Formats: sequence, C-alpha cells, structure tokens
Amino acid sequence: MPVPRYGSAPVDRPSGLIPPPVDLGGVTELRLHGVGGTTAEDLLGDLAPQQVSGDRIAGFYRTTDLPARPASPPDPEHDQPSRHIEAYSWGGLTSRSGSRVLWLLLLPFALANLAGWMCSPRTHRNGFLFRLHRTAVRWTALGITVNVVLITALASMELIGYQCGARDDCAGQIWLLSWLRGPILAAHPAQRVAIGAILPLLVVVGLAILTLRTINRYEEIKPPFLAGQEPEREAASAAQPRRGLADRAFWDGRRSAFDQGVAHVAAAAGWIALVLAHTAHTIGHEAGLGFTEEYWYTAALALGGVAVLGSLLVTAVDGVHRVLTGALLVVAAAALVTAAVFAVRQPGADAATQWSYLPGMRNSINMGFIGLFGSLGLVLISSLLGGWRKGTFFIYGPFVVLSVSIALLNAVLLGAMLRVIDVFAEVSSRLLLPGLAVDTDTLYVYPIVATLHQYLTLPPLALIAAFVVYELVSYWRAGLNSPRRKETLAFYLDEKRYPKPAGEDGWYDSAVAGAGATRWTAGVVRARKVAGMARHIDRLLTSMALTGLILLVAIQIRYWYYHELPWGTQWTVTLGTYLAAALPVLVVLLLRRGWTNLASRRRIGVLWDVSTFWPRAYHPLAPPSYAERAVPELQRRLWRLHTSGGRVVVAAHSQGTVIAAAALLQADNLPADGLFSLATFGSPLRTLYGWAFPAYFGDGVLRGLQSRVRTWRNFAYETDFIGGVALDPLIPAGVDVVLPDPGTCWYIYGQPQPLARRHTGYWDDPAMWGEVDRLAAALANLSAPAPADVPVQGGPPDDETQVTVTELK
Repeated sequence: MPVPRYGSAPVDRPSGLIPPPVDLGGVTELRLHGVGGTTAEDLLGDLAPQQVSGDRIAGFYRTTDLPARPASPPDPEHDQPSRHIEAYSWGGLTSRSGSRVLWLLLLPFALANLAGWMCSPRTHRNGFLFRLHRTAVRWTALGITVNVVLITALASMELIGYQCGARDDCAGQIWLLSWLRGPILAAHPAQRVAIGAILPLLVVVGLAILTLRTINRYEEIKPPFLAGQEPEREAASAAQPRRGLADRAFWDGRRSAFDQGVAHVAAAAGWIALVLAHTAHTIGHEAGLGFTEEYWYTAALALGGVAVLGSLLVTAVDGVHRVLTGALLVVAAAALVTAAVFAVRQPGADAATQWSYLPGMRNSINMGFIGLFGSLGLVLISSLLGGWRKGTFFIYGPFVVLSVSIALLNAVLLGAMLRVIDVFAEVSSRLLLPGLAVDTDTLYVYPIVATLHQYLTLPPLALIAAFVVYELVSYWRAGLNSPRRKETLAFYLDEKRYPKPAGEDGWYDSAVAGAGATRWTAGVVRARKVAGMARHIDRLLTSMALTGLILLVAIQIRYWYYHELPWGTQWTVTLGTYLAAALPVLVVLLLRRGWTNLASRRRIGVLWDVSTFWPRAYHPLAPPSYAERAVPELQRRLWRLHTSGGRVVVAAHSQGTVIAAAALLQADNLPADGLFSLATFGSPLRTLYGWAFPAYFGDGVLRGLQSRVRTWRNFAYETDFIGGVALDPLIPAGVDVVLPDPGTCWYIYGQPQPLARRHTGYWDDPAMWGEVDRLAAALANLSAPAPADVPVQGGPPDDETQVTVTELK
C-alpha cells in the first residue's frame, strides 16, 4: 500500500490490501542504488513502495508514476512524458542481514579471489599467460586455505593436545582440558594429537557447509534463456582467456564454484591427514618406540598425498568431470580415517619425553609454507610476463593483493593463537634444545613464529601511519595552492556561467565574494584533492608487499644461512601479538554494532559490495558473489518490460552502475531490439574497476557498452572520490558529462554556503535529472518494439513471471 512522499498523489488501488495492477508498457525509469544497501523507500522517496518482483532480499519496487509535464517554453522534443518509476533494491544480498557481516572474517579469502581478476589485458588475451596466471593464483589461494589449517593445527595439535595435555599444571588445572590427563590419554601423545586434529577438521567442515549453502543461494540462479531453449549449466568458470563480461555464461558459476570448493576441502583434509600421520610416526621414532601396524601410516601418506595432488590438478584445470571431484572427497576422508587409526593404535610414551615441541610439526609447517610461497612466486612471474599499463593498479596487482592477504591472515591468526593459548598457560618463544631445562608451567612456540610475527604487524602499521600522514599533508597543502584557488575563483566569478539569481534582491550572497572567498575556494580545491586519494591505496599496498618480500628474503638468509633468528625484542613481539589479536576483537565489536543498527550494517557492508562483485572462480571459500544473482535478475526484468511493449531508462549510481553495465553488456541475455537507455552517476567503471581490473573493464569494453544501449550518459563530479568519467577523455564519445561541484556559488544570506556534493549528491542535482528526463522523452518518441520471445529463468521465478509463462504456454 504505497504512501508517497513530497506531496505526490497516492496510487489508485483496489479496496483492502490488494496490490494495484502493474503497467509494464510505456517508459520505465529503473533506479539502481550503490554500496551500502540503500532501501527501496529511500530510492523512491516513498514510505511504502509496492514490490512488483523478486523477494525481500533483492526485489523490484514501484512508486507512483511520474506525470507528464510540457516543456517551458513549449517544445514537444523536450516534453517530459509520464513514466513509471521503479527501483531494484539489491542491498539485501550484501548488508541488510546482521549475519552477513560475519563475512568480514573471511577477508583474506576475498582478497585472494579478487587478485585473480586483476590480470593485465595482455595476460587475458594470451592463452598460455592466462592459464599460468590462473593456475598460480588458484594454487596460492589453495595454499591460503591450507595456511589456515596449519595455524589451527599448531594451536590445537601441538600446544593444546601435545604440550598442554602432557602436564598436570596445564591441562590438569583447566576443567575444559582436564580429560586430556585421564589414564587413557595422559601417556599416549599420538592419541592426544589425533584429538587435537578435530579442531582444524571442524574449521574445514564449517567452511565447506558455508560454501555449499551460499552456492545454492547465489550461484544457483541461471542466466535468462528463451522458453524451451534452456542451455546446459556451464562447466568451466568465467576465468578463461579472452572471456569477458559480454559472455552469456559469465555469471553461471555454480559448477565451477562447487568443483573448486571440493578441491579446497579435499586439500585441507588431506593435509590434516598428512600432518597427523607424520607427527604420530615421528613421536614414536624419536621416543624409540616400536610402531603398531605401520601399513596404516603408509596408507595415510599415500591417500593424503593423492588428495593434495588431485586438488592441485582440479584447481589447475577447469571443467573436470564430476567423478574426479567426488573421488577427491572420498580419498581425503579415507586419508583422515587411516591417519587417525594409525595415531590411535600407537603405544604410550614416557611422560618425560613429551616436554618439547611436537615431533614432525615443524617439517609439516615448513612444507606447507614452501608450497604457499612457491605459488606466490609463480604469481609474481606471471605478473611480470603480463606487463603493466599506465593508469592501472600501481604495479603487479595480483602479486600485491595476494601478499597482503597472506600477511593479514598470518598476522591475525598467529596473534590470536598466541593470546588465546596464553589463557591456558604462559607462552614462551625460548628455543628448546636437547638437554636444556624447561619450565613446567610454560608452553613453547617455535622462536621463528614469535619473532617473525612482529614483522607481520609492526612494519605494515608503520607504513599505514606514514601513508595517512602523507595524505593529510597533501590535503592541507592543496588548500594552500594559490594557482588552483585562483582558477576555482575565476570559474565561479564568471557571470555568464553563474549569474546572480533573479528576484529577492538583497537576499542572495556569493561564496566567492568577500573575505570568505579564500576559505570557500580552498575547501573546493581540497575536495577535489580528496577525490584522487582513493586510488592512492595501490601505493600503500605495493609498498607493504615489497617491504614484506625484502624482509622475508633477509629473514630466510639470516635464519637458514647464518642460523640466527630475526632481530626482535620481547616488547616488540608482545606488542605485535596484542595488536594483531586486537584486530578480530575490533571486527567483532563492529559486527555487534551492526547487528543492532541498520545504518552501521550498511557502512560495514560497503567493503563487500566492492570486493564480492566477482564470481568465486579463484577462491571458492570466499564470500559469495551477489552479482551471480543480481545481474540475471536485472536482465530478466529488462526483458520482461520489453516483451510488454516497454522501454527502460536505467538510472544507476555507484556500484549499481557496475551491475547495470554487466547486465547490458551481455547481448545474448537481452532482446536484440530492446529500447534501453542508460544514465550512470558516481560510477566507478573507469576510476576503480578499469584501474584495478583493466582486462574486464578496459576502455574498449566500456565503448562496447555504449553500442548496447540507445543513449548513454555518465555524470561525474571532480569531487567524487569513487566515481568519475567512464571513457578515455582523449577519445571523446559524447558519453561523459562532468558537472560542476558545487553547482553554484550563490546562496541565501544567513543559510549555509554551497557544499561539495562529492559522491552522494547526484540524487538531488537538477542538472543531472533534467538530462534523465530528456533520455526518457527520447525513448518515448521511438517506435514501439516488435514482439519478442518471452524469456524465463531457472530457479524459483517471481509470481508474476510464473503467471506470464503459464498463459503463454
């Protein structure tokens, strides 16, 4: 039951709560919001808009029709025709549910998936280079998943199961762990280690369940297809050479996400089995014990190795047969069972031999990280071969983003591990050597872990602080730049461009007149300076990645060649662990606030609206791609309006412009004779996506978008810190319209001076919406489209679509 705002008349509707009929013909203005989950009520200026398609998570809503208004002076070409006003509210896919903000905890996985899409255009065009890039990124992403398992295993299998479980003053003093000192487990370290392996296994199972649920919710949606012509589900992912957004199956990622997810689960489970079997075997070897049924050990190593190698194969080759992915899970499960049986059946050991590190764990960790950094090195090689183009991410985006992902993951997990273990007993990084006395109330971590951790936290934080100071100084100096201020002052003093408003003499004042002109123009110049700062983040990330690479090489030379630990003191180690452990606590506090405040949830969700746009073709355990559902839904709505004789002006803001572009670029998923126009504002198509993902949002791709619609206008402010021009300014195409911001220097005396609109001011800018009116008028004057076949879409259609299909049948 709509309740329009701003004095517009309510819609006619039947009595009771029966929704009014929906006219699909004529001109429809379809609005798409940007980041943050803007509601349909805010998009339409209507307290209770009518939902006409979709569901509460993502749906289409209507308000009252915009009445026809003749131009003044009369001009039929500029008359504003009546048109329907709709909004596609997709924010429920990312930020409206309190539980969805928990995806923030998977930021390293999201960054790993994002890195795969950052390849250069040269890499994307070359089949060999792209397959090298795809394999290297996927193997690194697989290594990141194993990285999580290794750190979890270090905490649960070594520190809790092996060390703490061997001591009465540790496990015996904590009721939660006291059962480890029972008569069965106290003298059987291999069995305690097997119990400790349950925690990393639960982490793997949890990620698998989460991935499967999100695949069914997001990737299950099929691209539009004609009735009776349903295509097969795409077996390969969208990560293919020369395959871009225009490919009809780009967003059909269900099969590949499932296959890649199985590979990650199988690799993680297989690695747990290898670690468990190897440590149980090494315990008996170093204690001088005999082995019981050692063929279980051989079977565990063989099955675990097959699971890991098979996962590497699945991640390297797209579109593998389902039999192989199913066999991987069976082999990984068999590896876990055989490793557990081997560990459980080992004889007991003298408690005096258990006061040390878990035998074999160090080798397991080293092998895992050798594989991880080897894959990362392969990413660097592929990035070097792919080249670099001016105007894109500062240098070697995939390598930089993956490096940041790995550093962030290890800094947080290791810091949290050390602080959590410290609750059970004192944690020491003192090197344990044979024959040295140990403290009975202390748990020992490898010295390299503690000393290396400080380099994962303190140098990045120092670089971030230096970056913030640099940007603040740049912001301050921008306002002192006399040439820029004089240029801005001259611009607004131009009486032809900004004449004094007529009427109310004496009430209007100018912001560029009098003593306040210097301050006002400095504010405008600084707003323009801030607009360019968002793309300076590549300098920070690149400096962090290169600094980390240099430190890693130096530390490895010092440790392996000179046999010395990295430099560090106790206070730097402690500070680093507290800072890293505080990060997830801060995230939890933000999440808690998000659960109780919708506006806060929107702000938290901004990060995911940008980073989860892409399909999960590189890391399947990353947060799901909302575009897998949003793009096909938008295409279905456009096609349905077309088949009813309608034509559409898509008015998209910010991230909504990316969804609109992705939908309109796919010619096979829209009617060939569709009458669509496009108005984008605050658009990151070039400034962000063309900068970070040049292979998929390059200038050539966006010029192809221009040919897919009747008219495209892109509006931008120089003060917009996210959006900007869409096409290369050196090759004019009549698409970009740069609007002045502030829009005027005049204001009514006693009221605030005009402020910069920045990124969100387009919605109430009359200059922009006047152009949208002209786009609608131009569409209304076109001849009606010819009848077309009716498309349907797999998955549960909305009620109205179901009625239409039934009638046609």
